[in-house]
Amino acid sequence: MPRAPRKSQSDYLSWPSLSGIPFSPDSIPYRNIAGQIAVAIRQAIANGKLPPGSRLLEMKIALAMGISRGPLREALFQLEREGLVVRKPNRGRFVVGLTEDLARQIASLRGVLEGFAASLAVKRMTEEDFRRIEAIIGEMSSMARVGDFPGMVECDYRFHACIMQASGHPLLFEMWAGLDRKIRIYLSALNRMYGDMDSVVKGHVAILQALRKRDPKRASRIMSDHMVEVLEPFVTTILRSLKTAGPNDSTAANDVPSSTYATTRRGKPNSESRYE
Repeated sequence: MPRAPRKSQSDYLSWPSLSGIPFSPDSIPYRNIAGQIAVAIRQAIANGKLPPGSRLLEMKIALAMGISRGPLREALFQLEREGLVVRKPNRGRFVVGLTEDLARQIASLRGVLEGFAASLAVKRMTEEDFRRIEAIIGEMSSMARVGDFPGMVECDYRFHACIMQASGHPLLFEMWAGLDRKIRIYLSALNRMYGDMDSVVKGHVAILQALRKRDPKRASRIMSDHMVEVLEPFVTTILRSLKTAGPNDSTAANDVPSSTYATTRRGKPNSESRYE
């Protein structure tokens, strides 16, 4: 039996109606709204407004954002796939909790990737690169003086991103950027509860000094040591104290201010994160 001739793309484009197709162009803006909702929640997690363990109650979020629960659920599924949100049977969804094991995994992996990047960057960094990093450290000092924890998180990210980019290794940067969201949860929780922000600044000054010496081994070691120096106080004084106090997923959605989810009525965040 002869086969029917295959239709070309132009044949489909010339169809008089799309009524027989099992999808609608309306799905495109719907997905855009879901993506915007994900950006807003992701940003609230990154800047510490939704700390690890916070419960995400659909009804509260939908009312605060002025959206329906359909695109919200899609956004939450997306965040689950990214590892930022966890669903617990009969309890709902929560911002992923920080455990000692997860914190050590993140810090050790950062140490390897960023230590290697620092060893490459020392050979390539220009005076403009150094001035950019010095300016970021200046901003970090200002954040430390006023106790601006979210601002410190943002500066920290920019500092390390500059070094990763200066390594001249696009694949390395891509791998590191893939950890971005989990790294920022870790940094957000760390800096919101870190007692001495000045020591954070000093740690970054030491990295800059190592880079200026143009010694790849020294730069790699200082960068890796920085990860350990940040990790140990975090694990010993924060995570273990939280473990003693009780599970870190007890924060209820009702305790999260409605302004955390503030968006327009179409679900568009007031300011989208540029790391989305």
